[in-house]
Amino acid sequence: MKKRMILGGTAVLAVLAAVAVAQMRPVEETTPEGLVTQADDNPFAGLDEIFNEPDPDLGMTEEDVQAEDDYLRMSPPAGGTGDMPEALTENVLYETCEKVPEVKSAEFFRGTPDAYADRMLYDYVRYERVLTTKDCTCAGKVAPFAEVQKIKDQIVAEHGDDWNRLIIGGEYEKDGNELRDQVEAMCGGKF
Repeated sequence: MKKRMILGGTAVLAVLAAVAVAQMRPVEETTPEGLVTQADDNPFAGLDEIFNEPDPDLGMTEEDVQAEDDYLRMSPPAGGTGDMPEALTENVLYETCEKVPEVKSAEFFRGTPDAYADRMLYDYVRYERVLTTKDCTCAGKVAPFAEVQKIKDQIVAEHGDDWNRLIIGGEYEKDGNELRDQVEAMCGGKF
């Protein structure tokens, strides 16, 4: 049994030594057949032929093709912000602005439905203010908190004192996000 182990161990060492020697020896590199080695070789030559083929005949006259091309050119750009008003000022990031006292309070950031609704309403008010004033500076982005109370008064008049802060706050959040996209497009940068 010991002889087998010694012979087996010797065979393994011999194989490892042969592998090590083979790795130290420089190997001649051969280029596989068909490999692109010249800068003037075009591996995409076959694709060029596809792009140069005539368009399939769809039974359209030249007038139909022109009308379709005109229609596609008239399509609104992706993102569809429409006719965006121009900002009257340079963009200043809101995070650098001095906040109103209500927004700096601990109550504003609590995890309650009232605080959530206040945050969503205030965001909506801020975005709407920038679009109205076209002012992308702190003066335009920091809205008076009294506007939030005006909206809450309208909601109470319509839904009563027990209005659902999460649902209505969520609706204002959705509307505010759409306004934010418009504001960022108008101001040319992050809110």
